[in-house]
Amino acid sequence: MADDVLVLEGIEKSYHDGERLLPVLQGVDFSVAAGEAVAVIGRSGSGKSTMLNLAGLLDRPDSGEIYIGGQCCSQMNDAARTVMRGREIGFVFQNYHMLADFSVLENVMLGAAVGRGGGFGRANRLRALEWLERVGLAERCRHRPTQLSGGEQQRAAIARSLMAEPRLLLCDEPTGNLDVATGEEVAGWLWEAAREAGMAMVIVTHESALADRADRILRLVDGRLDRREVRA
Repeated sequence: MADDVLVLEGIEKSYHDGERLLPVLQGVDFSVAAGEAVAVIGRSGSGKSTMLNLAGLLDRPDSGEIYIGGQCCSQMNDAARTVMRGREIGFVFQNYHMLADFSVLENVMLGAAVGRGGGFGRANRLRALEWLERVGLAERCRHRPTQLSGGEQQRAAIARSLMAEPRLLLCDEPTGNLDVATGEEVAGWLWEAAREAGMAMVIVTHESALADRADRILRLVDGRLDRREVRA
């Protein structure tokens, strides 16, 4: 576990549907090391997004343990989980989640303001500009998100997620709303940034081309990892 950024052990999660209890995850175990990219694939409803939410400390498992950077997070109170999430975890979502009333630069600055502090001060401003330069959006920094294409918004969202220098990057269908060419471009930016920073990365995706970039591919089938489908 020493080199593992993320470890899930015996994760179980169910939801209530009226009087019925619906199991979503059943005995899920896996780990992701620093600098490693793991893709999680499976049919809709197989538990992929639930697993990502648990790994991101956005939800709690019914049983099992979650370790991030060697720290057991399952029993942390909400305040401690919020701190851990802000400092150690970056998120890239399918729908960008950019704030429409903020400029692109301000949206990117929020990544550090939430995770590492510093708000909208000069230091964070300069770092945000550096990240926008790296993803090719420096000239668009004063635009509103609605003035950017989908690919540009996703690149800005990647820059925002990396502002806090997370050890773990969680991506939920990061190219799902993009055309093939733009998706390939965005995936390239994502991998380059994650590799350079040595982050552990988990990517939930339906897209085989994106999954094939990963070091390993895990398949979820009815809430269980199919060990026959693990690619090393």
